[in-house]
Amino acid sequence: MRQLKLLFLFLLAAQHLYAQQKTDDKAAINNIINQYSKSVIEKDSVTFYSLFNDGNVTWCAAVKDSSQAREVAKKDKKAVGSSYFSGSYKGFLKSLFHYKSTEDKFDNIKIIEDGTVASVTMDYSFWANDKMTNWGGKYLSLIKRDGKWKITSVIYSLELTAYFKQPSLEERQKQKI
Repeated sequence: MRQLKLLFLFLLAAQHLYAQQKTDDKAAINNIINQYSKSVIEKDSVTFYSLFNDGNVTWCAAVKDSSQAREVAKKDKKAVGSSYFSGSYKGFLKSLFHYKSTEDKFDNIKIIEDGTVASVTMDYSFWANDKMTNWGGKYLSLIKRDGKWKITSVIYSLELTAYFKQPSLEERQKQKI
């Protein structure tokens, strides 16, 4: 009977530790998202670069069909080019210096992780010189490397505010159900 009680206490403690680890991992990932946003505002390359994994990091986006169609109608297909583009997190940060102020705002954040890998989905709006320029969905993949979470990919959709206003958070949450 004593052994059964000890086993029960061990399992209870293990469950508590596992739950604590899950909470700690989500908090650490939320911290990365906050540091990402703050780094964009402050154009802080040291902090921003530290959020990413060493080696290849995927950075790509696609302009939504609706914005792409408006761009083609306004200009022409050859002038507009592809709706897809790729780059790097370093190139993204360097591009921010073209503006007086920048901000990447996030909401509707959902984190799925298993303690080693994570996927984050969120809605974003990008602001330059105090004006929203685009918005869409942003998807981050992360790995826990040497005990620290690192971003391995950033993939996002892009809707241009020149043509389409970002729906309210409530409207966006309804669309994803």
